[in-house]
Formats: sequence, C-alpha cells, structure tokens
Amino acid sequence: MWTLGARRATSVSVAAIVTAFVVATVPAAQTRFTEVERVAAEGHKQSRAPGMSVALVLDDRVAWSQGFGLADVENDVPARANTVYRIASISKPIAATAVMQLVERGRVGLDDPVQKHVPSFPVKGEQTITIRHLLTHTSGIRHYRDGEMESSREYGTVLDALGIFKDDPLLFAPGTKYSYSTYAYNLLGAVVESASGIAFEEYLRANVWKPAGMTATYFDHVSQIIPHRAEQYVREGSTMRNAPLADLSNKWAGGGVLSTAEDLGRFHIALDEGRLLKAATLAQMYTPYRLADGSETTYGLGWMVSKDDRGRTWIAHSGGATGGTTYLLRDPSRKLAVAILCNVENAPGLRDLAIRIADEATRVARTE
Repeated sequence: MWTLGARRATSVSVAAIVTAFVVATVPAAQTRFTEVERVAAEGHKQSRAPGMSVALVLDDRVAWSQGFGLADVENDVPARANTVYRIASISKPIAATAVMQLVERGRVGLDDPVQKHVPSFPVKGEQTITIRHLLTHTSGIRHYRDGEMESSREYGTVLDALGIFKDDPLLFAPGTKYSYSTYAYNLLGAVVESASGIAFEEYLRANVWKPAGMTATYFDHVSQIIPHRAEQYVREGSTMRNAPLADLSNKWAGGGVLSTAEDLGRFHIALDEGRLLKAATLAQMYTPYRLADGSETTYGLGWMVSKDDRGRTWIAHSGGATGGTTYLLRDPSRKLAVAILCNVENAPGLRDLAIRIADEATRVARTE
C-alpha cells in the first residue's frame, strides 16, 4: 500500500532543472507549431520553473500541447502535456460556472443574500452580502492571513472550512470596493452544495468536468493517488526546494483543483460551445463589475477582464498555489485559448508568455 508522508527537504540547482527534458504529446503538430514551441520553451526557461505544461486552443480545438522540464525533480520525471498540476485560482471560474448554472436553473439569484443558501453564515450587521458580491470580489470578506495559504489542516466539509473566516468583520461595505478573496469563493462552494443538494466536488464532476470532457481534473486530496501528478516546488534564490505540505480542503472553490493544461483548454471549448452555460450568461460573466460609485473593476463573474497594450480584450484567470503558478488566457470571440501550468511558486511572466504564444499561433493559422 502506498502512503504519502512528509517530504524531505531536498534541494537542487535551478539551472540544472530548466535545461531538462522537453516532451511533446502531439508529434504531428510539432512542425506546424515549431515557433510556438520555441516561444514556450523560452518562457519556461525564463520562469525558472522545474516543469511547465502548455496547451493551445485554436478554432475551439486543442491544436497543440507540450511539456517542458521536470514534473518531479527527485525522480527525474519529465513534464508532459498530460501532467496534472495545482491550478490554484483558476479553480474560481470553474466554481463560478457551477454557480451560474444554478442561476440559470432558478435555484440561485445573483442578488440573493448569502444567508438564503448558507443560513449558518453570520449576518454582518445591516450589510447584505449577495452572491454577486462573492463572485466579483466585492463582498468585503477577507483573503488569507499569514500562514493560512499553507495550512496543513484537513477540513471535513465545505461548511467546516468557513470557520476560518466567517466570524471576522468585513473589510468594507459590500459593493463599495474590490478586494480579491479566496474565502469569498469558499462561501460560493457552500452555496452550490445548498442549492444543488449534493457535495461540491460531486456537482463539479457531474455538471462541469464531465460535460466538458475534463477527464484529468480532480480535487487536490492530499492522500489520493492522482495519475501524472506533478510535485510542487518553491524557489529560494538559485535553489529549488520541495514546497511545504498544504491541505487544500480549506479552499476547494477558491483554489483546490488539480488539472492539466489540456483539460483547461477543454473547459474553454465547452464554454464557447454552450455545453456549460448559455451565451447570455457568459456575456454577464465577461462584463467587469461596477462598484457603488460607478467605477469599473477588472473582474466580472469569476473571470478577469483586461486589455493588453494593443487594446485587445482578454478573458483570463491567473493562479498562485503553494508550489505552483498558472494562467489561462482566453479570447472567446476568436475561439482561442492558452493554458500554462507550472510547478513552482511565483513563476514570473505567464500572462505575457500566454499572449506571445497566442499571437504566434494566430500568425501560423493565418499563413495556412
């Protein structure tokens, strides 16, 4: 029987890692996407991550995917297209999709007070927190305090994990400011359970992952054996170390999902093709929220909405986990997406890399 124990504090030179293996999953696509591969390989080197996996979606099909470097440094296991990583806060748009499905079905209202679905969550004086506030990071619920992101405590249920923050005061009146909060999304997980009548993980598996064809997507249960799971690392100067043990049961909806770059591409495709939500619902999700004073944020209902230096609008989400950094870049109008997953904390430049890959892939498509 296999058991997972505490990881020993080993370290290795960063330079020795980033010059390691490159493994493709679609050999026939290598010639077509040679320049895309070059851009991605250079991005992997600049990220200083042990391993990176990238998937490209063109015309709403996974057109190319590849792994770079090492998924497991100690055992010399290459990163591949099917390597499973912590996707960190890309878990949030997955959770938001579940919530918006229940909105479409009439079981949840965006302007419902949260206590309608989670009566155990304390009322905060005269201030009403709505589902919309939770989705847009405007609820006033706090984010992590020191040490909470790396918590190794196991929480038995979604409701149990609300105990971390539920009795804390709000940072501001709901709807008046934007303040990113993983804990607000944890509360959305409880809303999904209440409105659907089933466990959050079960709901996602049946209503999001299965219809999207996401066959390598899971909750990050510490003790579960996950095929092709990457190890997680932290970088200290020129030295790479194993990331500390973290139990993600404190944040399933906000950052507790494991997946592959290809599965995130499939998530994008399923959204584009209307297999998960209606077009009108998606348009709502891709619209930046306006605060009470009329100012516009850069976050919609579960998605970051921003423009690049050329004025192009991107629907995206970044992620930072204990031992991981991720980015999912999307342009639904062009049926285009790039997913990048790394197994090291604070890997720099993933958004810019995703845009460079998207631009190079678009150039390739136009010349064919």
